[in-house]
Amino acid sequence: MKALSNRRLLAALLTAASLTFAASAFAGPATDAVKAKQTQLFDLLGKPKSTENSTKIGAIFDEMLDYPALAEASFGPDWSKLTDPQKKEFTELLKQLVKKAYETNLHKTLAFNIEYLSETPSDNGTTVVKTKATHKTDKREPPIEIGYKVLKGGTGFKVRDIITEDVSLVEGYRSQFSKLNKDKGFAGVVEKMKEKISKGG
Repeated sequence: MKALSNRRLLAALLTAASLTFAASAFAGPATDAVKAKQTQLFDLLGKPKSTENSTKIGAIFDEMLDYPALAEASFGPDWSKLTDPQKKEFTELLKQLVKKAYETNLHKTLAFNIEYLSETPSDNGTTVVKTKATHKTDKREPPIEIGYKVLKGGTGFKVRDIITEDVSLVEGYRSQFSKLNKDKGFAGVVEKMKEKISKGG
C-alpha cells in the first residue's frame, strides 16, 4: 500500500494533535466542535505521558472520527458487495490504521499553530471546516491548508474526510484499496492492512 507523504500525513494529523491555536477567523457550530476536541487534546497532551492519558486520547479520536462512514467511502464502489462480517472487519482494521497513525505522529504536530478560516456547506449535508496550519518558529515552512468534512449526527459533529492541500484522505485510501481489491480480492486488502498495522501504521 503506497504510503501518504510525510508532509500530507503530518498535515492530516493536525486535526487531532495541535497544541497551540490561533484566533479563529470564523466561528460556527462545526468549527466550535472541531476546536473543542482539539482543546481536550491540548489538556491531555500537556500532562505527563501515561497509559491513562493515551487511552483518553484514543477515546477522543473515536469521538471525532466517523469510522463507518470513513470505511464505506474508503473502500469504494464495491462496498455494497461485501458481507456484513467483511464490512465489520474492514471498518475495525481501518480504525486501527488511523489510530496507529495518530499515535505514531502525535509528537510531529507540536510545532504548528492552527487558524480557523471558515466553514462552508458541502455535499450530502456535510460542512467543511477550513483551517490553516503554520509552523510556530520556522518561517520558511509554507502554511498548509486543511479542511475537515464533518457531519452532524445524534452525538454531534464527526469527521468524514480530511482534505489537505486539495487532496482528500478518503480518496487516497479508496485509490489504494480499490486497486488491491481488484488485484487480490478482499483477502488481499485485509492482509495488507494487517501488515501495515503490525509495522506501526
